[in-house]
Amino acid sequence: MTFRPLVARLIVTAVLLLTLGAIGSPVAAQQGYQTTEVAPGLYSFGDGFTYNAFMVTDDGVIVMDSMNEGFATASLEAIREVTDQPIRYLVYSHNHYDHIGGGDVFKAEGATILSHEATADWLAAHPNPGVAMPDETWSGSESTLELGGSLINLRHFGANHGEGMTVFEFPKEKAIFTVDLVVPERVAFTYMPDFFPAEWERTLAEMAELDFEQVMFAHNAAVGPASSVTDQLTYLQDLRGAVFAEFEAGTPFMEIPNTVSLPQYEDWMGYDEWLSMNVWRVLLEIAMGV
Repeated sequence: MTFRPLVARLIVTAVLLLTLGAIGSPVAAQQGYQTTEVAPGLYSFGDGFTYNAFMVTDDGVIVMDSMNEGFATASLEAIREVTDQPIRYLVYSHNHYDHIGGGDVFKAEGATILSHEATADWLAAHPNPGVAMPDETWSGSESTLELGGSLINLRHFGANHGEGMTVFEFPKEKAIFTVDLVVPERVAFTYMPDFFPAEWERTLAEMAELDFEQVMFAHNAAVGPASSVTDQLTYLQDLRGAVFAEFEAGTPFMEIPNTVSLPQYEDWMGYDEWLSMNVWRVLLEIAMGV
């Protein structure tokens, strides 16, 4: 398993523990669940804050992420409003419990649970009763999942966020589904738990080279334009540049998080609450390699 510095481990552990209550038991169906058809046969499902995705093929349905038992149940109901095809696969995006709890809902429908081997290895070492273990894994940087004449490219860009992070590419539909790596018009979440900021930037640059026109998100919106990927990258680059500028200006180390400002992003969600936390994360990566 990939080595992670102690501080990063402590941060991600705290975040994962905060999610356990939502994973271990059903949650009441929220009002506002909505299914969005992104392209023929390709759908986003969510509640305005959290989203998964599913693809309907001629031979069954592929679901991407399950969140928790309540969300998975609502997602299954939404799928049944679209098709009566069997659920063939549930594919995990990465190892974080808040995105992959409740998988037994789909497993009970006959789904094979699939993940990157790095995700499966992490889950085997950190079992949780609310998270079903993968039945099958894939490895390396790319694999193809074909079903009923439809195709999904599973892409792993290496270290960026979590273990085994998978970006789902739909070549025919000219779309991608990316989890946590791009959240539209939002600064990075708090202290960027379990993120490697420089590798995140590299990943976004490589993602931008794919052939797509729409981006499906896991948070805050169902779908947006391809430019959402470069918008996220530009924010991270501007953040890093602002930190380096403070170094060059001789700003005392401990004052940098409260000195950096990025007014071009002040309308983005989380700017006032999280910008200084974002700065701390990048600052620590630059200064301490963590």
